[in-house]
Amino acid sequence: MTEEEARLIQQNQFMRLCGIQVLEDPEGRCYAQAQVTSQIHNPYGIVHGGLLYTMADIVTGATARQHGRRPVTLDSNMHYLRNVTSGTLIARAEMVRAGGSIAVLRARVCCGETLLAEGTFTYFYRRET
Repeated sequence: MTEEEARLIQQNQFMRLCGIQVLEDPEGRCYAQAQVTSQIHNPYGIVHGGLLYTMADIVTGATARQHGRRPVTLDSNMHYLRNVTSGTLIARAEMVRAGGSIAVLRARVCCGETLLAEGTFTYFYRRET
């Protein structure tokens, strides 16, 4: 992760409010992580779907940014498959296609070996200012 990427992540107050951290694995790929606490439960006592979506959006954006460009989310779809009441959530992303101004990425959010949600995110690369 470059210094610029780390600075942008550090400035993301919403991410901190949600308890999400962006980390880097040994191969240099970023991933998002959050501990399940009662603060991120919905009224049914399971992880709020908005947190799963936010983690996927953050990790796909960070992955799209690794190409040295400035992405903004254009579109997404998310499929919620399972849920948990405790544990550590991990979101990972992969680039499907990076074009001249549009990128498509896929995200998966898991707790251990359990796949909780997966989604596809489309990004527009902003012009440099």
